[in-house]
Amino acid sequence: MSSAPIPWKHVRNVLVVFAPLWMGATVLFAFVGVCVALFSSDIYSARLPLVVRNEATSSLERLGRFSSQTELKSAQETILEMTQNPEVVAAALRQIGPASGKDDPTWPSSEVVDRIAKDAVNLLAPQGSEFGSTEVVYLQVKSTQQQRAVDFCKAMFDNLTLHLRNIRRVRADSVITELTQARDLAQQNLDAAAARMHVYEVKFAADLGELRNLNDAIAGDGTNRRTLEETVRELQIAELDLEKLYALRDLLVVGSENPDHLLASGSDLLSLQPSLLRLKDGLIDAQIRSSELAANRTPNHPILQNAQSTEQEIRSRMQEEARVAVKAMEPTLKQEAERVSRLKTRKEQLTSRLEALAAARTDYANVDAEVKHRTTLLETAEKALTEAQASRTAALSTNLVAELGPPQVSDKPIGPGGTLVTLGSASAGLLFGLGAVFLIAPGPSESRKGRRWSDYLQRGGRRHSDQIGTVDVAAVAPTAIAVERRAPR
Repeated sequence: MSSAPIPWKHVRNVLVVFAPLWMGATVLFAFVGVCVALFSSDIYSARLPLVVRNEATSSLERLGRFSSQTELKSAQETILEMTQNPEVVAAALRQIGPASGKDDPTWPSSEVVDRIAKDAVNLLAPQGSEFGSTEVVYLQVKSTQQQRAVDFCKAMFDNLTLHLRNIRRVRADSVITELTQARDLAQQNLDAAAARMHVYEVKFAADLGELRNLNDAIAGDGTNRRTLEETVRELQIAELDLEKLYALRDLLVVGSENPDHLLASGSDLLSLQPSLLRLKDGLIDAQIRSSELAANRTPNHPILQNAQSTEQEIRSRMQEEARVAVKAMEPTLKQEAERVSRLKTRKEQLTSRLEALAAARTDYANVDAEVKHRTTLLETAEKALTEAQASRTAALSTNLVAELGPPQVSDKPIGPGGTLVTLGSASAGLLFGLGAVFLIAPGPSESRKGRRWSDYLQRGGRRHSDQIGTVDVAAVAPTAIAVERRAPR
């Protein structure tokens, strides 16, 4: 079952009865609104458009541009944090001074700084967008005067750029300190590796090129290897020549006793002794002539005897020449033997040096690779350190936040005016009073015992309905008696 609707008459009676409550609340709230409007100051807003860029040394391909939206958003949030930093706000307030214009050494107090940093300073993205969507942002400040708002906006920009420079300088200093330690450590490691390499270079000073060639994948044969190959070839030739000399000496020794052995030998050995080779040819010719004469003449024939005598003379001469050649060959044999010995010694030395180089090749290759690696690390550290130093130098002279124009101040105060505040307060009082009335007023079918608080406002402290229903007995008594007498019995 639904409840019966509240009659409009009851609502009117309730409003009339409780009129002092809701009217008083309306007047009270309106008075508060008027006081607020009279004693509050106008607030003006000033906005300064700014553009944010990245450091030019961070990337050579994108000078001054952010590589991603996340980096741009992070940079803008950092600027927002610095904008509301108490130190920045306090420095800007000290720069413009108090609003009264009087010198106050305690200006600004920490409470004023915190309040202004929280309520009067902000960094906004254009057109209500989020940070990171564009490089342009707006620095917004609020003040009680238009010119003061402009001055405060300029002072905030100056101190904001100053503190951003300080942040970059502090960050660059910390990075420089870290990179300097990394550079020094890389230098120490490089010096230690270079010292180990120096030991190998001093040890193999004569064969340093050969040792380095062993580490080069595309390098050819080294000097020692080529020298060893040439020495081996010379040694082979020298040993062959020495063997020929020994064979010739043996032949001459035998030929000095019997020249027929010289006749049976080849011309290769006797080519080193031209005189013996001529005597050999002469002896052969003499023997042929003697044989021809012996075939036609008797043994006692003078021509045959003369030919035999010539043959015998050549034999004696060959024996004598062989003995002389044997004695003359001794220095040559000695020299050739010494040459072979020197070549063998050189071969052994070169072989030993190559073996030593081969044994040291692995360690030297490791040291050489370490030196190259340490050199690369040192170059990288020095490059990073140079960039950090350049960033620090730039931090002291350049700004990553630039203004796009002068501050723009509002022509009218921001927020509601005095009339609007008064009307709003009166409306709030009216709503509060009506709500209180309908909260404490009885319903149309509700019966209440005792007196309401509004009854005491009436005369005599009685309900108005009770006063209307009361009859004066003394006034109506005669009339009642007369009526009773006229009544028929």
